[in-house]
Amino acid sequence: MPDNKTFDKNADIKDKRYAELHRSGIKKRQKIVISAILFVIGTVISVFIVGYIIAFVMPPRELIVRVNDVEYTRGDLLELVRIEQKTIEFMGGKFNASSGVFESLQQTVENEIISQIAPSYGITLSEEEVDSIIDDMMRPSDSASLGKSEEQIVRETDERYLSYLNTLQISEEKHRNIVRNEAIRERFRQYIGDSVPYVAEQVHVYRVITPITSEMEIMVIKFEDLTRGVTDPVQLKDAYKSIVREFSRDNSEIIRLGGEIGWVPRNVLLDYEDLFFDLIPGQLSEPVPNPNNDTQLIFFMISDREEAKELSSDTRDELKTKALQDWINIERKSHDIYAVFNSEIYNWIFQQLRLTTIEATPTPDPYGGLLQDAGF
Repeated sequence: MPDNKTFDKNADIKDKRYAELHRSGIKKRQKIVISAILFVIGTVISVFIVGYIIAFVMPPRELIVRVNDVEYTRGDLLELVRIEQKTIEFMGGKFNASSGVFESLQQTVENEIISQIAPSYGITLSEEEVDSIIDDMMRPSDSASLGKSEEQIVRETDERYLSYLNTLQISEEKHRNIVRNEAIRERFRQYIGDSVPYVAEQVHVYRVITPITSEMEIMVIKFEDLTRGVTDPVQLKDAYKSIVREFSRDNSEIIRLGGEIGWVPRNVLLDYEDLFFDLIPGQLSEPVPNPNNDTQLIFFMISDREEAKELSSDTRDELKTKALQDWINIERKSHDIYAVFNSEIYNWIFQQLRLTTIEATPTPDPYGGLLQDAGF
């Protein structure tokens, strides 16, 4: 019969086995828990990495423009928009992001077409010419240069250019390429614009803006009374001035000028040209809704017409720009062009800009801003 010592020894063995099994079970559970934790952490990190790639890596690399074999990504467009923004702000202007993004995309396509085709027209730009353009951009004004040596002016010019590049956060090489493309575009505009004549048929245009009320009928009657039988341009101008100052709801400057827009050739105010260009002096045009106010109508009239009147330099310059745009619209059909732009791309670029204010940048107007308030 086993003694007590034997029982105690067997019990100790069982206890040790149990303890060993218990420890083994704990280790297995710990491994399972650690594995699960590592899996969760790995999954979270993977999701984060994938999300980061989708949100920050893939969008800038997405192709949005291709002109033949030359490609531009979202990141390229964003950089061009930022450069445009910083350049305007550096020169003291205000950048209009609402239109600036789309205009940058459109100009990217157009400039690439021009840069690819320009050499075949003999239009190129040397490095020295690029240097000269940049020097003109950055050189202090004549008043700021008074009393300074040429060495000091050159130093200040170089310092301003470095400050400009730092503000834009781009390399000098990239900036020089941008300058080159813009300069080639301007040379090509002048080349195409040589076809614009120096004289053209023009009409002396006036307008009156009235609310859609019974007052409009009174205005028409009074207009007919004041212009009946009048053919002299000066007398017609006086009649128009009387009507405008009594009835027009135009901006104060045009009212002060008696509704005068100025001498206008064809192909400048295309949206309204059919309304006024074939009028007889003293005749009131059919009304057209005011695009800025749907409770108002716009009437046009002319006081004079000249078959061959010299174009002003501003008007001829505007016609050159239109001639270039017409050429681009035809030329682009001869190129393999891919371009995509939607609200998602626009919103992404807009968010990257992080603008706090969005204000329109003033642009040159050969009619001195007189057309803006009525949507011209």
